[in-house]
Amino acid sequence: MLINIEPFSLVDYPGHIAATVFFAGCNFRCGYCHNSSLVLGKEKPQITVEEVIDFLRERKGLLEGVCLTGGEPLLSPDMAVLIPEIKEMGYKIKVDTNGTHLAQLKKYLPYLDYIALDIKAEPEKYEQLTGCPGSWSEVEKTIAWMRQCGLAYEFRTTVLPAWHDEASLTRIRLLLGNDAPWVLQQFRQPPHGVLDGKKYESYPASWLMEAGSKLNCRVRGIS
Repeated sequence: MLINIEPFSLVDYPGHIAATVFFAGCNFRCGYCHNSSLVLGKEKPQITVEEVIDFLRERKGLLEGVCLTGGEPLLSPDMAVLIPEIKEMGYKIKVDTNGTHLAQLKKYLPYLDYIALDIKAEPEKYEQLTGCPGSWSEVEKTIAWMRQCGLAYEFRTTVLPAWHDEASLTRIRLLLGNDAPWVLQQFRQPPHGVLDGKKYESYPASWLMEAGSKLNCRVRGIS
């Protein structure tokens, strides 16, 4: 379900001035998720598909791209209506995904320009972290497909001490391959809390920068 739109962003679509469209619903239940109201579908829609299309028509020439995010946007039936309309207007389209909906990615491939796939953890921790049985096997298929699909892409991991250390990040790098574009993102506890209600610690920026240097990663969102 389409929920809202952020009319202007310089960070959600790397290298482009973009609008960001948010969708509710997700098949993962990551405890540290800061978008719990989106994930659980508790937010009421604040905008319609038609209003998003009208907004983007008015911003042609001012915006370069549109980021589709969530929750998990590939779960939403609104995507089938919205994506062709966005592409027809000439916008570049980026989709953020958890990687368990490869059939939908393949379906929308002709319209997409960029894919960002969240890598949550090492394979053996995936089901525990996401609460989704079989999640790693699906993500693994999507990783392999992304590497040969011909689109620009990135993998990204929100890093926090509860789930990651240098050894686990090194294992993920080996799984992705040293040449794969991988972004480490600093976890920051939001004021409104996270999905499981716990308070999580964050790594200092210096630790994250050092890890990024060792692992050939970009680092994003540090404070």
